[in-house]
Amino acid sequence: METQESALTLALLAVPVRAVICRVLLEAGEDGLPAVDLARLTGLTLPRAAHHFQEMVQAGVLAMAIRERHVCYVLKARRAVREALGYLDSSGLD
Repeated sequence: METQESALTLALLAVPVRAVICRVLLEAGEDGLPAVDLARLTGLTLPRAAHHFQEMVQAGVLAMAIRERHVCYVLKARRAVREALGYLDSSGLD
């Protein structure tokens, strides 16, 4: 496993809801989702989700964008996220 993938896998394991956030964003495509929709789809309150989103932005996993007056989040490291989630799925660690 590459270093970026290893670090990402460990980060996703440490906080499993972040793996859920990544899965939802992978499914959403390259345009990402508004924060409100992303929170709803992951089953989190917006304040709780915002904490995770901010941490993931600081880690370089997500990017924040403003679209039509909505805060949106997009996966920055789609390939690494896909590989890390694949590793989690194949190892049964998630």
